Amino acid sequence: MIPKYQALLDKMAASDMPPDAQYRINVEKIARFRIAAAQENLDDPEKVEELCNCGQVEELVIQADNEMIVLDMYLRNRWWELVKPVEIEYNPEEEDGGHGDIEWGDAPEDPKK
Repeated sequence: MIPKYQALLDKMAASDMPPDAQYRINVEKIARFRIAAAQENLDDPEKVEELCNCGQVEELVIQADNEMIVLDMYLRNRWWELVKPVEIEYNPEEEDGGHGDIEWGDAPEDPKK
């Protein structure tokens, strides 16, 4: 498990993906956490599973393999270049949360009736 997650970190470090690309940030955090969990609990796979909370150790290995496939696609297609910043309007001071007069508990009218 540890070598597979380290391979993800190494591949990202050797790539030209910017360090502030959100995909890179997320994958690095997950990989580092899982490596640390495994290193600190080498003789206790159940503890690793509990800490990672994403399945059995064997499934964590499969997830690392799958992430490597995604990472290869991400790097090949340079998808971080396609992500554009967006402005999000949010006003928690508004009583309805800024959603106009929509009441979330009501279902919309069925036009078929």
